[in-house]
Amino acid sequence: MGLKGKEKMIASMTNGLHGGFPVVIPYTGIFLRDHWDKVTDQPWWAINSWDIAGKLKAEGDMLDKIGIDWVACGLCAPREWRETHRVELHGERVLLVNATGDEVEEVRRPPVGGAKSRIDEVVVRSIEDVDREVAQIEYSDLIQTGRLDYVKTVVERFGSEKFVVASVASPLWETYHYMGFRGTLLNLFKTPRLVEYLLKKLAARDHEFLKAYAEAGVDGVWIEECLCSADVISLASFKRYVLPYVEELIEEIKRLKMKSIYYPCGDVHDRLEMMVEAGPDCISLEESKKGFKIDITWVDKVAAGKACIFGNLDAIKVLQNGSYAELEREIKRQLEVGCNYGKFVMSLGSPVTPGTPVERVREYVEIARKYQCLQRESNS
Repeated sequence: MGLKGKEKMIASMTNGLHGGFPVVIPYTGIFLRDHWDKVTDQPWWAINSWDIAGKLKAEGDMLDKIGIDWVACGLCAPREWRETHRVELHGERVLLVNATGDEVEEVRRPPVGGAKSRIDEVVVRSIEDVDREVAQIEYSDLIQTGRLDYVKTVVERFGSEKFVVASVASPLWETYHYMGFRGTLLNLFKTPRLVEYLLKKLAARDHEFLKAYAEAGVDGVWIEECLCSADVISLASFKRYVLPYVEELIEEIKRLKMKSIYYPCGDVHDRLEMMVEAGPDCISLEESKKGFKIDITWVDKVAAGKACIFGNLDAIKVLQNGSYAELEREIKRQLEVGCNYGKFVMSLGSPVTPGTPVERVREYVEIARKYQCLQRESNS
């Protein structure tokens, strides 16, 4: 009898596998949003964090459709809020109404591809601003207020078979939401002490999220990092503003007996070795794009079995636009690379695009399932 998805994920992240690597796609929430009607019969507003039953059903429908080995989860609205609000349909309008009926909010369906987002507003300019804007939390409060209720339902429903993953943003990436893109990068040089004060506050909050996820039974944590690449910040800035905080997150995840998956976006040619030495259980990278190249063979050589590597199959050129033969060839190539150390998870470098049919994603999974570890003749 073969290993379950969860067992394969954990085996790949620890001692490695000799065959039958697990298969996932990153950002399943984006996939659900963009392919909702093709995946589930749940009403579209079930995508929101306050409809736990509907969202759980949609996750199950998605897993049945594509058959990947993990399931994502995250915080939901507080229990008291959920108990005092309801959805009302008025024609094609979806309204969120409180218990007394005096608070009404129209809920709009998120657009395919997501809403355009550009954060340029600077809300933090001083230490006092940081203390005011960055609310500190206690993990026990997240549990008591019911914000972990969705996470717990996912663990209960899928946790025996699927690897349950939650996510946190790295402190520097989260800084973007307080200082904007331009402001964050400028302040690395103009007000470094302010940036570091903000980073410490955000890191402390991340640690509380991690404790809560561990308490709920989550298996692993995806660490999203979007401002650390060589085309965005210097190596010196990476060492000062990124690496120490990511190392602390990884160490805390390890202490809490979960697995860490570090996802640094962009060009990492001069810093991948340091990222691996930071000690994540897994490292996941984008595909080659925007003038930089990330070949999975190179990643495997740098990681050298110290970390499990996630595949970075091209989500546009291969998954969306490639022929069946091209998709099969690239999957086989990446699986063969994974055989070197056995610590490998078949994945994509980026989220599934809106233009990629659900059937194509299922095809990707089935091809990866078809091939066991492809041992080279020299190793036979």
